Amino acid sequence: MSFFRSLTAFNDTGSYIDFQDTSPRYVPITNLKNSDVFTAINVISNDIATNPIKLESDNVNHIKDKRFNQLNYLLNIKPNDFMTARDFKYALTANLLLTGNSYARILKDKVGNIVDLELLKPSQVTPFLDEDSGEIKYEIQPYGQKPFDLSANEILHIKFLSTNGYVGASPLYALADEMRMQKSGNDMLNAFFGSGINGSAILKMPGDLGPDARNALRNKWIEGNSGDSTHRLIILAGKEDYQPIEIDTNILKIINSNDYTTKQIAKAFGIPISRLGLENSHTSLPQSNLDYVQNSLDHYFSRFTSEFNVKLLSSKDSLKYHFEFDVSRLMELDTETNMKLTLDWFKAGLLSDTESRTRLGYAPADDEMAGVRTIMSNFVPIQNIRENFPNNVAVGNAYDDTGKPISTKENQKSGISNVLKGNEKDGSTESDTSSDDGEGKQND
Repeated sequence: MSFFRSLTAFNDTGSYIDFQDTSPRYVPITNLKNSDVFTAINVISNDIATNPIKLESDNVNHIKDKRFNQLNYLLNIKPNDFMTARDFKYALTANLLLTGNSYARILKDKVGNIVDLELLKPSQVTPFLDEDSGEIKYEIQPYGQKPFDLSANEILHIKFLSTNGYVGASPLYALADEMRMQKSGNDMLNAFFGSGINGSAILKMPGDLGPDARNALRNKWIEGNSGDSTHRLIILAGKEDYQPIEIDTNILKIINSNDYTTKQIAKAFGIPISRLGLENSHTSLPQSNLDYVQNSLDHYFSRFTSEFNVKLLSSKDSLKYHFEFDVSRLMELDTETNMKLTLDWFKAGLLSDTESRTRLGYAPADDEMAGVRTIMSNFVPIQNIRENFPNNVAVGNAYDDTGKPISTKENQKSGISNVLKGNEKDGSTESDTSSDDGEGKQND
């Protein structure tokens, strides 16, 4: 009989550490009902999950080596049989923010090649220091199975705030008071708007009316002043008194200014307040995006890549290569700015016409000039300059090893003449200079 594992046990609702209790403990994720915390976690997790991870070196970009094809497949396409790479990185990040730690088991074949990255729930993993070996190990407690230990090299462990290097703490730890404050404020607003005593108006009638008489009078009053009768003139008889009720403006001010805890949550997670829906009037959108990538996401990226460098690369490869997140998607510019920068880089020779057209969303040109880079000076192809160098430089620009100018006569003798030449005719070259008078001067 085949062994089956219940999907409810593997794909459950998850958990997080509730620091609002006197003794922090893992609780179901369904207990987390704070929209700002949810937004912060969702924004960061999405931005990490949707950026590819690439292998780089100090002098080579986008390394293409068959040895790393499997790592690229695991990190950017499919890490295991249960999820995509996007879901894997999202879950790692969400666990990191909710619990301070995220774990994934590294599975290898018999020859030591990495074949699988299996996500582990933080509540199933307990790091500990082995007293016999002095090494950090991890006790794994799977659902319905016996616990077992893994060495540090067999598990990816990404930590948030850590003071000892082998266990992290969640930013929710610093937000316990703010979250309680926000919950109390929301409860007050809900109580105000949900209270039954907040009617739309007061109608005072003479005499002592019973409950049935009040209901009948209310229904008759609403029927006579609603629908097609709305906004008509109201006529009161006898000692009747009608007073509309206005909502307390102080309550409305509280609602509109209830962003203190939102700012505190953004600060604890290290992201701009604009990512939580608050306007930052002092920063433009491009500046905000750059600040977000450099001062927020970069710190999260380094937590992942530093662990990948050590655990997924051999000690020899880690000296030459390193993992990086490709943030080009996050740095995308508006159409006008992108076109201007692309044209400037094309003029400066930093991009070829093919690269420039690709940046602007066009297919490469189908001609012999495709892929050619140009520089200023009427967009002369670099190849033309390289073929004519150094015979296309003005007179007097050649120097010896000591920095002293080399005369035209010495240039011609040494074969490194830099005198501008005229057009070639019949296989011979005509010089623009006349015969030398022997003293380094040219005749007219």
